[in-house]
Amino acid sequence: MGRLSVVVFAAALAVPATAQQVTMMTGPQGGSWIPLGGALKNLWEGAIPGLQIQQQPGAGIANVRGVDEGKAQIGFANSSTTVDGIEGRAPYPKKTTKVCQVANLYPQYFQVVALADAKVNSFADLKGKTLVTQPKGNTSEILTGEVLKINGMTYQSLGRVNFQASYTDAVDMMKDGHVQVFTLGTTAPASAIMDLASARDIQMVP
Repeated sequence: MGRLSVVVFAAALAVPATAQQVTMMTGPQGGSWIPLGGALKNLWEGAIPGLQIQQQPGAGIANVRGVDEGKAQIGFANSSTTVDGIEGRAPYPKKTTKVCQVANLYPQYFQVVALADAKVNSFADLKGKTLVTQPKGNTSEILTGEVLKINGMTYQSLGRVNFQASYTDAVDMMKDGHVQVFTLGTTAPASAIMDLASARDIQMVP
């Protein structure tokens, strides 16, 4: 499992002291960022009179872009891809100039889980298998592509690839046997993987 750091970042602009509504971009359904965002929302609204925070689902890279473009004022992201945005590295078309990191929250891990009957004991065994990951351009999807590349493969080496925004929907696809492998970046243990393990025999790919 690859380790990342989850950060909260915000628009690099002065914030007025008067009552205001703030948009916060969190994560996909079934992930850890939505409940964590709810906890921070309650904490901040309780501490700052007149503050109202509206949560929106999102994803690491989309959140950085959203804050930079003024669609939100605060969001969750991975430290690595936040820095990529500031430096103007792929997948960002240009430097993000209106974001700044506020805090590191917790370590996050890139995880690869397979159905036990798929017999995926190593990354080399992914060849010809069906896989689900996040939509193209999201952190987990980029890491999936990099892992395949390191092991001499591309998406074309797999049987089929599904790009799914919701961890919940990805888990349902695994439960129903529509895909054999699921890649995601989140906490360990991951609630999505625990949910899957309650219905199917699985194994983590080392």
